[in-house]
Amino acid sequence: MVQCATAVVKSDKHPEIRNRYLRLKKRRGHKRAIIAIARMLLTAIYHILKKKKPYNPELYQKADVLTVSREITVEQAILLAKSHGFRIVIPDKALP
Repeated sequence: MVQCATAVVKSDKHPEIRNRYLRLKKRRGHKRAIIAIARMLLTAIYHILKKKKPYNPELYQKADVLTVSREITVEQAILLAKSHGFRIVIPDKALP
């Protein structure tokens, strides 16, 4: 599986797998990224055999796309900051 993953990563046939590898390689290094791609291929093969459907690269491209605009309220931002360990200090009004 490692050899298959290495071959797929070097190939231009499946850019969705290569892009995932390049992102993983930045964070985890080459060896761990190859193992992750091998596991991804093994899971894809399992689902292909189980469901008897062809490989669908669009399923992997959808996971790569992040939402463009995300909004939260001020209260949610304060709760998020508190959950990350920040201490919230409300400044006093400016003195004249």
